Amino acid sequence: MTSSVATFAHLASVASKERAGFEATQLVESGNLRVEAHIRRYAPRSMHVNYKTYQSPWTDLQEALSGQVELIGDELCASTIVCEGQTSSIYDPSTNTVLRKAGCQHFEPIPGLTTLGELSFLDTLAQDFLLRDLGETTINDQTVRRLGLKPKQPYRSQLLSSVAFPIRKATIDFDPETYFPLSITFIPSPDSPAASIVGPHATIHITYRDVQLLETPQASHSFTPPADARVFEETAITGATLSEQTPFSIPAEVLTKHGFDPTDGMAVVSRDAESERVYATIQYSAADGRAEDEDTPQDEALSPRLTILVGNYISKTMARRRATLSESGQPAEDDALTLLDRTTLWEKKFSGIDTRFAPVEAFFEREGVFWFLSGTGMTLASIEALARDLFELEKELAE
Repeated sequence: MTSSVATFAHLASVASKERAGFEATQLVESGNLRVEAHIRRYAPRSMHVNYKTYQSPWTDLQEALSGQVELIGDELCASTIVCEGQTSSIYDPSTNTVLRKAGCQHFEPIPGLTTLGELSFLDTLAQDFLLRDLGETTINDQTVRRLGLKPKQPYRSQLLSSVAFPIRKATIDFDPETYFPLSITFIPSPDSPAASIVGPHATIHITYRDVQLLETPQASHSFTPPADARVFEETAITGATLSEQTPFSIPAEVLTKHGFDPTDGMAVVSRDAESERVYATIQYSAADGRAEDEDTPQDEALSPRLTILVGNYISKTMARRRATLSESGQPAEDDALTLLDRTTLWEKKFSGIDTRFAPVEAFFEREGVFWFLSGTGMTLASIEALARDLFELEKELAE
């Protein structure tokens, strides 16, 4: 006898709460987005992710526009990502390096939407959703129990917290014996971050296969890197303290000269203390917030912003940037700098795009330290002047 939808939902919630974890191959699809990963989830904040396929139009677009994506699809598929409590480790066997980051960072395929191994919504299935019994059906020779659902309310506010439900409606196919969701299909709500990525009327489809359930807590599965691996620890600091954490610095007088506030900079530093290899990303805003081009109406002009990637170690992002500059950039008159205006690249790939937002870039290397500068709301001449001042200063220090 088939249980009622209320009873089935209750049993699914009980099974979710009692489940110690699971291992499965997960597939996330929506339009041209296709991401497949092997997931091992041992606790709410403990998960191993090995991507097999990572086709993300959003990631590809961001990389084409700025060249500043941390890891692109091929690089993610070559890595192992481990989240343990409040720390994530990204291991790349091709370079035998580990990057440790604060928080659980899995490089979700849809920014703003947690999809990888995320099933905690099952704990409160009947409380949060209106449920509809869609009966039993067969998928890939397996019988499943299908439920339709939609949030009882799109937004719920409590004294110290609030919850916004990012879907309009969903369909879930459960294994009727284990109550594990083998398939989840949903349409994001129009005002959710996911809708701005995949489209307001797009459908997101998530499937799990080769599922192995953990009914009892497992022993620690902490990640131990190879003994000879280079381990980088990532920390967030202010730009003003950069010289305290790295063997290089960005002089305040150079930033001030070119209209940037040296006290405003925020930096993310990745450091391998043992080998003294460091790379960092620092972002600065214009000191007065005004546009550089005085001939452009202020309501159309962009306030200059500057991003500097610098290090005595080449990260994945820096390597891609260097390849782009080598292929599409132009050497300065004295060959000390390589310059690039991404306007041309944008126009080739995205006809009709507003090129006001296209960054201008400069690159140089001095005494084993690699400098990548990228500016928006700036001209190629202004980024060249800033880079040249930094280059000459580094030259003086070296002498």
